[in-house]
Amino acid sequence: MEIIVQGKGIEYFTPDEVILNINFYTKGQNYKEVLNEGVKNVEVFINEILLKNEFNKDDMKTRSFIVREETKYDEITRNYIFDGYSFNQSAKLKFDYDKERIARIMEDLSKLENSPNCQINFGIKDEKECKNRILEEAYNDAEEQAKIIAKASGKTLKQCVKVDYKPFTTEYASKSTFNSDIMYDRMSSAGTADTIINTFTPEDIELSETLYCLWIAE
Repeated sequence: MEIIVQGKGIEYFTPDEVILNINFYTKGQNYKEVLNEGVKNVEVFINEILLKNEFNKDDMKTRSFIVREETKYDEITRNYIFDGYSFNQSAKLKFDYDKERIARIMEDLSKLENSPNCQINFGIKDEKECKNRILEEAYNDAEEQAKIIAKASGKTLKQCVKVDYKPFTTEYASKSTFNSDIMYDRMSSAGTADTIINTFTPEDIELSETLYCLWIAE
C-alpha cells in the first residue's frame, strides 16, 4: 500500500544578525562634482561610522554603484529634458545582533551632514542549521500522518521511499525594520539612542517548509 502525505515544519528563530542596508545618493548639475561629492560621502561614512564603531573598511560590501544622467518630463515641450547627474551607491553591512552597537551607529549617523539612507533588518546567521531543523520537523510530521493512515487501514508502516519538496520561499529575515529617517527624527528630539536600547526588540523570524512523502505500508 502506498501512502502519500504532506508534512509541514514551522519554527520561530530569534534574530542574531543585523543587516544594515545603506544607500548613498548625491545629485547635481556637474558630473565630476557629483562623483566627487558622492565618493566623499562614502569616505566620511567609512571614517565616522565604520572605523569609529570597530568595523573594517572591507566589512561594508558594495552592491551597486552608478553615476548617471537624469532626465525629467517637460509638460510644455512634451519631451524629456536634462535634469543633472546622480550618484548612487548601495552597500550592505552585517554584524552580530547588539542593541548598543546599533544605537551607537544610528546616533553617529544622525550627526553626519550628508548621511546616507539606512534601513536595518534582522536575520539569522546559521541558515543551514535552521533549514535542517525545519525539514526534520516536516519529515516527522509526515511520518506521524502516514502511521495514522496505515493503522486505520490495518497496515504497518514500513518505509519512506520518496521525498519531494520545494526550496525555501521564506526569507531568513525578521519583519522588523528600522529606517534611518525615523531614527534621525527621534534623535533630534530625544538627543540619545536610548529608544533603541530600552524599547526595541525585533520580531522572531518564522520559517516553514513542506515535504511530500511517499510511504509504503504492508
